Amino acid sequence: MKKLILTIILLSSLNSSSQERTKIFFEDFVECFYSEKATESVSIYNNPNENKIAELSPLTEPHCWYKFAISESKDGWLKIENIIVLPACEENELNKDIGKYKDKWIKAKNLIINIGHSGETKIDCLIDKTDKGFAEIGYRFYGKPSLDSEIAFCVKGYVESELIAISGTWAKLKIKHDEKEYIGWLERKYQCAYPWTTCPVYD
Repeated sequence: MKKLILTIILLSSLNSSSQERTKIFFEDFVECFYSEKATESVSIYNNPNENKIAELSPLTEPHCWYKFAISESKDGWLKIENIIVLPACEENELNKDIGKYKDKWIKAKNLIINIGHSGETKIDCLIDKTDKGFAEIGYRFYGKPSLDSEIAFCVKGYVESELIAISGTWAKLKIKHDEKEYIGWLERKYQCAYPWTTCPVYD
């Protein structure tokens, strides 16, 4: 009987630990991942333009990304809510305390959000910006972080974007496509910070 109770406790503990590790979606925050194309370290600061407290070296292991949840932005800086290394590299030190750098800051550089899925990429697929009509179905980018603001452009297919600022759960993104640069705000439901899997769409 005693062995049975110990076994149940052990299994319960392992299951709880597994559930904690597998929580990777933080829908109340803007999320992004550090580009695998970047070769420089991620510097972490106490406050924007103040003393650097840590550096995260680029990950060289396959299927490993730094994924950041972001709570605030200011003048080209982003405030960290948590950091996880996924989907491999589960034993990375950061995964033991994902809030280790909570409320610290990083520069808005090489931080990626994916939009859409496979297919030919098309941008500016609007019929008329004034009536918000569309020639084709696409992801709408706005001039301001509000559904009531003017649509700046839309994206069809798949595109990689760089995070430059946030407002609540809205992300201000920069997209480079066909030698042109586009900047606009995207609502949370269409932001994807998980390059290894299909992303959920939040209501």
